[in-house]
Amino acid sequence: MNSSHRLSCRYPLGHPIGVAMSLRRLILLCCVSLGLLGLGTHAYAEDAPAAAGAAPHAKSGPKRTFEGQEPLFYIDSKRRPYIEPFQKTDAEEYFICRGTVGEWFRKLIAEEATQLAEKDKLAPVTGSTCALRLVATHSGKKLPILSVELYVSTDIMRACILGQYCPQSRTAIIYVRDKTLYRSYIISDQKKRIMREYCLDNKSNILATKSCWEHFDRPSSDELEESDKDSKKKSKSDSGHKEKSSH
Repeated sequence: MNSSHRLSCRYPLGHPIGVAMSLRRLILLCCVSLGLLGLGTHAYAEDAPAAAGAAPHAKSGPKRTFEGQEPLFYIDSKRRPYIEPFQKTDAEEYFICRGTVGEWFRKLIAEEATQLAEKDKLAPVTGSTCALRLVATHSGKKLPILSVELYVSTDIMRACILGQYCPQSRTAIIYVRDKTLYRSYIISDQKKRIMREYCLDNKSNILATKSCWEHFDRPSSDELEESDKDSKKKSKSDSGHKEKSSH
């Protein structure tokens, strides 16, 4: 199969989901330059509790992500799993979740994805049909972007990874900011013409109905529109002054 087909957004041209999902790779690539920090073999643990009798801090900082007894991912310092991918192109690789994603973390992502899917009455996921996806980057430290891909069935998994489009998506993009882990979800169903994005914090709270990259680093469309209007007004004003000066 042509690799360009596998890298496409896998939706028919002009389809609303296809238009939105075409931004998925751009969002993934921007995560590294705008907010995805180093993620090693272990996630960040909770700050250590203060010793007995110690003076309380004036203001406690944000809690870091608690990893429990098991790491989030089994990867090296270059974000590479210790096993070979089962699917690979020049731009992305897919690994089985077993042995690459911590079981507790995989279950947590499945629960979050199912709760988000239920908002649109979409099919749940159990986490048993799962892949760890690495997307190559060419900026910053050139570390790959990590996303956990969950599927409602093996047929859907096969279509999403090997086919020209993905019928249903339950994607969790890993986003780290200020040593705190966030998850940027893409929930979609092609037949129902549904494509949603959510940003969740490390306590599974929904922060925004858009990607974490957009939530933290990009101005809203309204702000962009207002900025564009102000720019146009300033241009007209400057033009008026120039015309008066010429007379």
